[in-house]
Amino acid sequence: MIRNTSQQDKVITKQPTSKKWLLSSLGGIGLISAVAFSYDSFSMLLSSEQVISSQQLKTAKVVRGDMIQDIRVEGRTLAAVSPSLYAIASGTVTLHVKAGDTISKGQILASLDSPELHNRLLQEQATLRRIEMEVKRQQIAIKQQQLDNTQAMELAKVELEAAQSEMARANASIEKQIISKLELEQTMVELKRAELNERHAIDSLKLSQEQLSFELQSTQLDLDRQRHLVTDLQRQVNALILTSPLSGIVGNLNVQQKQHVQRDVELMSLIDLSELEVEAYIPENLADELGIGLAAKVQINNQYYPATLMAISPEVENGRVSGRIRFDQQPENLRQNQRVNAQVIISHKQNILKVDRGAFVETGSATTAYKINNGSAYRTDIKLGAKSIREVEIKSGLKAGDIIVTSSLAPFGQAQQVMLSK
Repeated sequence: MIRNTSQQDKVITKQPTSKKWLLSSLGGIGLISAVAFSYDSFSMLLSSEQVISSQQLKTAKVVRGDMIQDIRVEGRTLAAVSPSLYAIASGTVTLHVKAGDTISKGQILASLDSPELHNRLLQEQATLRRIEMEVKRQQIAIKQQQLDNTQAMELAKVELEAAQSEMARANASIEKQIISKLELEQTMVELKRAELNERHAIDSLKLSQEQLSFELQSTQLDLDRQRHLVTDLQRQVNALILTSPLSGIVGNLNVQQKQHVQRDVELMSLIDLSELEVEAYIPENLADELGIGLAAKVQINNQYYPATLMAISPEVENGRVSGRIRFDQQPENLRQNQRVNAQVIISHKQNILKVDRGAFVETGSATTAYKINNGSAYRTDIKLGAKSIREVEIKSGLKAGDIIVTSSLAPFGQAQQVMLSK
């Protein structure tokens, strides 16, 4: 006998129609929303030229405030006064100090033994004494000559007076016809001869005085020249003993004890530790922004000391330019060749638009930025102003509150609009 399937059958309860309708409605709304969202995303995707992950980008907000335009450089401390001592003549060196010794001003550091220079001094001193004796001899000769000329002039004057007296007697005698006319004429000739001799004696005395004075001046000039020569040689001999021009320490010794050196050879260097400066290494691309007299701050042991940029080298070496920074007040416990960091302040601007500095400045040629809005980055033309290490000034193209990409713009490839993915 075949059994039926009544034991396996289950009664299915019929659900109400209203619940079905509610579920259908909710599903339809979700579908419509999904389609709408997909449409907006798809529309944005179609309008964007490419898609970049926001995880690889750095962004910053444009704000308004004050900005210090500066550059930060590295450097080392150097002595502002660091002279070197040279050999003034060839000779043998005797050192009285060692490298690193503390010295005081006027202290004897080294001496040179130069027989050649000493011999020259002795020879010139002998020549000086000879010329001095020549001057004295000439002065005596001048006095003798002047005496002879004066005597000749006085004798001529006496002879003239005698001739004049004789002429007076002759005139009186001729009137009384005591003498002849011939004798009168001879007396007149003698008078004229006496007058001529007196004039010549006076002129000879004047000319002799001028000549002797000129010869004495010439010899005196030779004497002065020889005195200057001896003085200079004495100075050179005195300079064979080298003394310190400052108080400080001995730097490098370039010669050995009892070494024979030639003239103008550098013997040693000295360092004045009482006044140190900073030699700053400025990148070549930043050198044009600097000028002599700019304020600076030097960081030493986490402390900042005010200073001033005093000099900038015109020569570029290894892609950088050297600058000299002088402290306004010398710090304590500062050492030679100590590594330091310096901040050179170019300008201080107030109430300007600014943003954090990043690679977008260089990769965007300082004229392009990408402003972020609703998940996309839009290319925007900008104009930058002052630049510092941390911030840059925005002249135009952006406003306060805008968010821009500050990292490299190379991934954007000059696209006008880029979609940012998470």
